[in-house]
Amino acid sequence: MENLAAGVYHYDVGNHSLSLHLSGDLRQKLADTALGQSFIANCPVDIVVCALHPRTAYRYGRRGERYIHMEIGHVGQNVSLQAVALGLATVMVGAFEDEQVGKVLKLEEQIKPLYIIPVGESV
Repeated sequence: MENLAAGVYHYDVGNHSLSLHLSGDLRQKLADTALGQSFIANCPVDIVVCALHPRTAYRYGRRGERYIHMEIGHVGQNVSLQAVALGLATVMVGAFEDEQVGKVLKLEEQIKPLYIIPVGESV
């Protein structure tokens, strides 16, 4: 992650790009929201996958929630496969306080965190 300032970055689905959302290293605060799981603070990258349920429901109706759950699994699998290919380690974390993650990351109220995916070197 050379030449990338510490911060929270947002993935823009329309432009397939990253933009800085918040400056600074928030990994320890994020770990605190995840029941103190220290590896979240110690990994160089934590991917927080979120859902915007109204956007998905607008397109897919009541099946939208099902699709969100399916897609989060796909995302986790793809991150895991890429991590292995790069010789890195990762794990899917679902044990966290949703509202606290939202506050730490300053998420809009309708954006809900689903997974924290720390990525780093194998120990």
